[in-house]
Amino acid sequence: MRDATSGNAEQDSPGSPASRTLSEENVAMRVAWEMRRRGWSQERMAQELTNAGCPTHQSAISKIVNPKPDGSRRVISVDEAIAMARVFGIPLEELPLPPEAAEGRDLHELSRTVTHEGRKAKAQHAQFLLAWARLRHRLSQQDNRAFYREFLAQRRVGVDQASEAIKVWRDLPSWRDATAAYYKLERTLQTLGTGRDMTPPTDDVRRRRSVVADLLRARELFASRIPGAPVRVVPDLVDHFAQTLIRADLLEVAIPLIDSYARGTAHPVDEVVTEIDRRLQEITAREPKNRHEYLESLAARIGLRGETHESQERQARSAGDLGVSVEDYRDAKDLGDMYRESGMR
Repeated sequence: MRDATSGNAEQDSPGSPASRTLSEENVAMRVAWEMRRRGWSQERMAQELTNAGCPTHQSAISKIVNPKPDGSRRVISVDEAIAMARVFGIPLEELPLPPEAAEGRDLHELSRTVTHEGRKAKAQHAQFLLAWARLRHRLSQQDNRAFYREFLAQRRVGVDQASEAIKVWRDLPSWRDATAAYYKLERTLQTLGTGRDMTPPTDDVRRRRSVVADLLRARELFASRIPGAPVRVVPDLVDHFAQTLIRADLLEVAIPLIDSYARGTAHPVDEVVTEIDRRLQEITAREPKNRHEYLESLAARIGLRGETHESQERQARSAGDLGVSVEDYRDAKDLGDMYRESGMR
């Protein structure tokens, strides 16, 4: 570490960031930096500014980004600076900052891209597993395997190749590997925070991943939403809940229903709802080892009671009925509700 004296000397040095704060030179350097990272030519930059309402010629860009032999550059007007900030998608006040600010923003944008693309990949992987689960379910029937072989034979696929393809789709180890890949990606994303504020995962037990929350959300899907929905809209509902079904490990029991609706035929929900309730009952019967498990057990009890939107007065009565404190009741309810909104988290 530097002492205070050396730190002050560094701040006062001609090349230090402090000496270049909020300078027009910084604007020119930022423009050149943003153009390089986008692969924009001077002509493209001039066109972007023109499209943003600030008519600009390529020669003006050249005079801004390329200093004269004496180091001077073309003066940048306020209108040009506003247009530059607009086309680069950055706050105007950031434009005259030292170049290091651009690197910092770029790193933050990369961090947001990592988390955004990771979550998008996780959602796509869930759809991949959902389709694979349907395929495995259909190919478990001998008639369907015969239909598939015949279809492949018509396309001049040999019998051995067709059998190998079917074997691959039905292969249990491959399916387990594909499922494990989803969970690995999810665990990785959990360590990255939100990607917006770089906040790491919280230690608050009310915000941890909860299998009860996923089970309750799946119960809402099968017990409430699907029975009252037209057959044609159920596949979209299921797609929306794909990650919930994977996290709750419900694909195997739910896939006959899912596949039936995907093919345009209604299917009873009783078996799936019964399985969900059985798992919730198992959770309530477990001896909790820590507060998180205690809240999960309590959340399962609340979920089985069917309590949804409650006033504070009603929550107090429900807590009394269950013999728990109001604080524990509300924490458990928070945990059980955390993934039950209309959007996936």
